[in-house]
Amino acid sequence: MRSRSGLRTAVLLCLAGAVIVLVAAGRTWVSVEVGAGPLTEARTDARTGTDLVPGVSALGLVGLAGVVALAATRRVGRAVVGVVLALTGAGVVAAVLTADLAGAAADVDGPSRVDVTAWSWTTASGGVLLAAAGVLTVLRGRSWPALGRRYEAPAGAAVPAPAQAPTEPLTEKGLWEALDRGEDPTANLGTLAGAPADREADRT
Repeated sequence: MRSRSGLRTAVLLCLAGAVIVLVAAGRTWVSVEVGAGPLTEARTDARTGTDLVPGVSALGLVGLAGVVALAATRRVGRAVVGVVLALTGAGVVAAVLTADLAGAAADVDGPSRVDVTAWSWTTASGGVLLAAAGVLTVLRGRSWPALGRRYEAPAGAAVPAPAQAPTEPLTEKGLWEALDRGEDPTANLGTLAGAPADREADRT
């Protein structure tokens, strides 16, 4: 039971982290307010995480794929998945920390002001969750069960033998009982006790 709980925790961490990264990366990380110029009006430019760090969304997709990999693998394969998730989460955090958010207005002509939103840090928190899922998997994942194991047929399971036709003649009562069971007794009508053909043979 404890092993299943550990697997469930890792899967939830991985799923939550991946979703946070994918959602937050598409939000506005930096808002650039550009002042009015001689020939231009004041405007506000929004820069998303995908604009500033294009690879961060790809890392989120890797984390999302890790959800399936955690449930489908076992032992060494799962440890490898854990390492990949830990590196993915660390990559997300590093991408956020190294992004030049303050320089987002470098290509803007005219006076401007840069406002950094909280979405960049939200993305980093998703990376932390991915890294946590990876570390937990590396440390304890080898003892967790695989998702598909419960659906596998047990080794040496006995195969039920096919139903055999009755060897004794059917009586009239047995015929009606077979019909009640949904069986087709017509193949055995020739062996029906007391059938007209048998009675005729007895007379001769």
